Amino acid sequence: MSRGGQQSVNEVIGEVTRTLIPTITKNEVRQRVCEQFAASELYSFAWIGRYNPEKTEVIPTASAGIAENTLDGVTITEEPLRAELTNEAVRTREITVGQNLVDDPPCEDWRNHALKRDYQTCAVIPLVYEETLYGALHLATDRPQGFGAAEREALAELGVTIAYAFENAESPADTDNTEREKAEAEMTRVPAESEQERRLYETLISSTPDLVYAFDLDYRFIFANDALLEMWGQSFEESVGNTLLENGYEQWHAEMHEREIDRVVETKEPIRGEVAFEHAELGRRIYDYIFAPVLNDEGEVEAIAGTTRDITERKEAEEALQESKERFRALVAASSDVVYRMNPDWSEMHHLEGKEFIADTHASTSDWLDKYIHPDDQERVKEAINEAIRTKSTFELEHQVQQVDGSLGWTFSRAVPMLDEDGDIVEWIGMASDITERKEYERELEQANTQLKRSNAELKRFAHAASHDLQEPLRMVSSYLQLLENRYGDDLDADATEYIEFAVDGADRMREMVDALLEYSRVNTREEDFETIDCETILEEAMENLQMAIDESDATITSDELPTVSGDERQLIQLFQNLLDNAITYAGDDSPTVHVSAERRHGEWTFSVRDDGIGIDPEKTDGIFEVFNRLHTPDEYGGTGIGLAICERIVMTHDGRIWVESDPGEGTTFFFTIPDGNGGGNDVGGEW
Repeated sequence: MSRGGQQSVNEVIGEVTRTLIPTITKNEVRQRVCEQFAASELYSFAWIGRYNPEKTEVIPTASAGIAENTLDGVTITEEPLRAELTNEAVRTREITVGQNLVDDPPCEDWRNHALKRDYQTCAVIPLVYEETLYGALHLATDRPQGFGAAEREALAELGVTIAYAFENAESPADTDNTEREKAEAEMTRVPAESEQERRLYETLISSTPDLVYAFDLDYRFIFANDALLEMWGQSFEESVGNTLLENGYEQWHAEMHEREIDRVVETKEPIRGEVAFEHAELGRRIYDYIFAPVLNDEGEVEAIAGTTRDITERKEAEEALQESKERFRALVAASSDVVYRMNPDWSEMHHLEGKEFIADTHASTSDWLDKYIHPDDQERVKEAINEAIRTKSTFELEHQVQQVDGSLGWTFSRAVPMLDEDGDIVEWIGMASDITERKEYERELEQANTQLKRSNAELKRFAHAASHDLQEPLRMVSSYLQLLENRYGDDLDADATEYIEFAVDGADRMREMVDALLEYSRVNTREEDFETIDCETILEEAMENLQMAIDESDATITSDELPTVSGDERQLIQLFQNLLDNAITYAGDDSPTVHVSAERRHGEWTFSVRDDGIGIDPEKTDGIFEVFNRLHTPDEYGGTGIGLAICERIVMTHDGRIWVESDPGEGTTFFFTIPDGNGGGNDVGGEW
């Protein structure tokens, strides 16, 4: 009976084969074979029957794994279901299989039988040697999808070996002529079908991708199938009769096989090995091979039969899997993440390496939820797990955990479902990161943001209050100075009048600076407040606000097609207005000419405002956007020294950059960028 599938099919077959040596009676052969199969971890029970062609029945002769009386009197005519498999195996001389007999049986009787005998799949292996049918071997397993292609092939080869053992089995010491005649009757020949079977055998041997061959005792090939001839790149006539060396094998390779042939002759037991060598067309390949003895009537080895299978892809897959496992183990060892494994429904945790964050567990545990997950998050974790199981998708969640030291921690956990070939979940592999150095930071950052918002609000209120409180005394100073001039102007000398003008002008400039500072403090817009802005319209409104300055300076302002962007309308108008006003202010003696353009590059719009004014010394452009940084005295050019600082603040609020390129006497170009919100643009352009 299968007990976890720890034993391989090849191991079981090897054990069965060894029970056939030395030569024993047919009854011993049957019983030992059945007992060996039943004792394995793969098969629930086994029985061998002798086929009677006259009555078309299989008469059980040996069994193991179920009650002895189960087979008493059983023939294929009495069990139609079993008869169907047996008849097919006898007719085709090939293995027949009935799979998944519990969940998907051909009829209810078969389900009941399978449940009663504790199996799910059964197979019938014909025991045939040199066209003689010696009987049928029945095997059962509790694997629903047992007897795959590789297993069937191995069992078919074993069937030939068992039949060969029958051929050479001794009769009991007291065997008389009657018993001998009875034994001979067991070997049923079907002459009418022998020629057809020979052709079938030859076709199978020639069409199989496996290498099939035979040696004599002088290490010479006496047979080679088409696959082997293709590997050599030689014909049958060129190859048969040659030694291994003569057929192109390397010295070490030939000597190795010769030693193995000697061993098979000596022990009369098969030998199995693995070797890599060059294929004539495919290059270096890896092969699995078996040498088996061919015994004569006296039980002596008269030849060696061999089969070789190309297992290159399988070995490469195994090596890739091993490398993958090693990389995974290395990743687990090097990673700071927690690694865990869960069964399909998450009812048990099979393994967990906590990396000193969560307590390790290398034994399966079902109380992992209470042990590791904080009570406040358990329901949320279960809901996420159920959804992942339902959809067979990745489980992802941030949740609280109980740390090794008993304190509360946070983890981000991700688990991926491992699916079998039918798409069913086999287990979950998960990794969890300690995000406690992050949750604490987020909490502190949130507190800092809250405090910053409070401070900004307070600063905004202070700015408004300060602006009002400063504006009022400045207006008072200007008003009283003007009253003083109006009332006593005739009595004041020229110096006094000039002093009053200086004081009034200073108060006015101070008031302008306070207004500019207030405007600077208001540039603080959140991205969620942005809207779609047509820059053509923005430029027009900025020019309307500067219409008096444009007319007085006789300025010419042109533009290319301008795009649509995402931003704050009031601030973008202020940005264009300040840059245009700067170009008009520093135009020099000639009428100013200004051109505005935009170009899309690398996911953003680069705007330029180019003038032909007095220009700027390149060595002085670094601090041009600083508050109150002026390159000229108020007597030379007016202004507060805050306009370009406001431009920079607006551009930064829109996640852009601003810079200037200029040479004295060659004009100035201001550049700024705005991310491409939704692209687009208008066909409007021209001159004002």
